Order: sequence, then structure tokens, then C-alpha cells
Amino acid sequence: MKRIVFIAAGVFFLACLTVNAQTSQNYGMKKPGMMHGSMGAMHGKMMSSNPMQSSMIMINLLPEMEKQLSLSEDQTNELIGMRSEFKKQQVDYQAEMTKQNRKLQKLIDSAAPVDEVKNQLREGADVRIDMHTAAYKTEQEMKAVLTDEQKEQLEVIMEEHDDMIQKANPKS
Repeated sequence: MKRIVFIAAGVFFLACLTVNAQTSQNYGMKKPGMMHGSMGAMHGKMMSSNPMQSSMIMINLLPEMEKQLSLSEDQTNELIGMRSEFKKQQVDYQAEMTKQNRKLQKLIDSAAPVDEVKNQLREGADVRIDMHTAAYKTEQEMKAVLTDEQKEQLEVIMEEHDDMIQKANPKS
């Protein structure tokens, strides 16, 4: 059991790093300090400056937890398909965010009126909100594939991971 927990914790850690790398891309922005995100966390559990990243972590993790959660082949395939569909959507959202950021940069470069800049900021934020909402929805759909026992086991794994993170970073 300890070995499974250790492996699961390692998978969580790697997924956190992967998601952080993916979501920390600057989506076409050229200015330093405008990067998005920090290392994510599970909903309501681990500490995070962006709790919505936890959905992206779960989307990446769940299909890889076949052994830890005793997933059937059908469950694993369904989760992989859901992850694949979300990743396709994510590419589109990221492309749209890049376009929105370029529009914003052009407005700033041309010293556009504040109202125009504000409206462009809202348009970009709406795309980001849509992407995170889609991630949250996908996470919920993926969890619905799990049995009650698998959901309980996932919760145990998440709590054990939280404990390890807290011990490793007591200042949080």
C-alpha cells in the first residue's frame, strides 16, 4: 500500500509540473511578468494561487491511475478519450488567448483609449474563463466514470499527497 501511495504521489508531482509548464506559457505575450499560473492543486485540498489548475491536473492524471484506482479497461479508455477531447479544446482556447493578447498589445502600442483596452481585457478573460470552465466540466465528467469505491480511493490518495506537500512545505 505504501508503495502505491508513493508511486501515486510521484505521478501527482509529475503531473503538477507538466500542467504548470503547460499553463505557465505566456500565450504569445512578450512582456515579462505576464505569465499565467503557478503549480496547481486538487480542488479544496492543496494550496494554489489558481485553483482551476487542479481540474487540468485531474484531467491529465486520472487516465494514468489505472492500477491505483483499479480502473477497468473500459474506464481507462473512456478517461483517455475525455482527456484527448479536452486537450483538443485546450489548443483552440490557447490559440484564441494568443489572438486576444495580440489585439490587446496592438491597442496598448497605439495608445488606445482606456475603455477599448478594458473591453479587450474582458474579451481575453472570457476566453480564459471558458477554458477553465471546460476543464472543470471535463473533470466532473471523468469523475462520474469512477465507482464510489474508486472515488473514495482517489480522495485517500489526494489527502495523502496533501500531507506530503504540507510536510515538505511547512510554511504554507
